[in-house]
Amino acid sequence: MTSTDTARTGGRPHLPGGARPAVVVSDLDGTLLDADRKVGERTRRALTAAVADGVHLVLATARPAWSARQVLGPLRGLGASLVSSNGAVTGGLDDPRPRRVRAMDPARVREALALLGPAPWAVDRPSGRLLGPDWPDILSSGGAGAPRVAEVPDGEEVLCLMARRACPPSPAFLAPAGLTWTSSDAGLVEVSAPGADKRSAVSWLLAGRGLDWSAVVAFGDAPNDMALLSAAATGVAMANATSDVRSSATELTDNHDEDGVAKWLERNLL
Repeated sequence: MTSTDTARTGGRPHLPGGARPAVVVSDLDGTLLDADRKVGERTRRALTAAVADGVHLVLATARPAWSARQVLGPLRGLGASLVSSNGAVTGGLDDPRPRRVRAMDPARVREALALLGPAPWAVDRPSGRLLGPDWPDILSSGGAGAPRVAEVPDGEEVLCLMARRACPPSPAFLAPAGLTWTSSDAGLVEVSAPGADKRSAVSWLLAGRGLDWSAVVAFGDAPNDMALLSAAATGVAMANATSDVRSSATELTDNHDEDGVAKWLERNLL
């Protein structure tokens, strides 16, 4: 991988033609949030300065919107866009009304569970989270006190199905159900409707602003961020990112618990 990160080369990276990024897209857990799952003060200052200088901020996370808003309080008022549930819901951080939703019919979700085989599972719906009988308390997004159910009920579409599985399935494993999957953590399979992915959601936001990926710098650390980093003119992987994510990026920055996003912005944008 070739890196133009100033911490490694002393240079100053640019978008094609020397353009300045118009959009900053960042994952949350393992990227923007520190080890305590908070927005650090240095990160808040850097993002605030970038927005004040005309940059649009997009926060893209596997967390459902309710959980993302719990940790993003320090960034309220910046006019940021929020992509939640891995791209199933797109809207604004300061406005709870969704603008784009890509959800799954419960029958399709039950079909996906049958394909995955016996596994602990949970689902996020617009009204909240439901936990399967054996689901452990493992998600950074919380929700351990959510209701437990024996199976995925009808009556409301599903934004994301989460299943614990020791071995990840093949990329096309859920094609018979017409669904896709990604992962934000080892052993976690996150199932979504077609188009419910971070790249598709951000593409929709960019089109609404008359922009394309040539105007974007994106930050991430996990497999569900790889398409973002590959699409962006500048894809920045965190030092703590998985090896495949680092390989998909054009640059590296410091660990998420060392203000890696803020440091990159300070060096290259502010």
